[in-house]
Amino acid sequence: MGTKKIIIIIGVIIVIAVAILLLLLNNPNKPKPDTLSTQCSLACQSGLKISFCDVERTLSKGATATCNQLSTDSQYSSYGVQSCPSISCTVSAQEAAHLADQTCVTGLGGTWQTPVNGICPQTGITAIRQLTPSDQPPVAGQICCR
Repeated sequence: MGTKKIIIIIGVIIVIAVAILLLLLNNPNKPKPDTLSTQCSLACQSGLKISFCDVERTLSKGATATCNQLSTDSQYSSYGVQSCPSISCTVSAQEAAHLADQTCVTGLGGTWQTPVNGICPQTGITAIRQLTPSDQPPVAGQICCR
């Protein structure tokens, strides 16, 4: 075979490979990412109050808002998030008092720990994070962890 025929065969193979690759990448059956309205609807249907009321979702241009804000504020109407009658995002007096309690153990549900390399010591596979309490540790140098 001549050099021209080999170049033509290689060219045809490359064109076919590129066409197959484009078909695979542009698969119309590929799952689409969840829209904000879908995420908020699932939070509502599942009764996930924190997810609906407190978790901030990233909007276009880097802004954030909760599902509750998206469903009640007219400036977010273009996102199509529906209100959730089964979830109340109003904080009760008891919840407000608990949230206002910033003491390590009683309010934040933490424990005073001696830091390891400046961070909360790890316990098993549970994620441990440092909290910012309003009270002081019983032993100097300890930090509030949960």
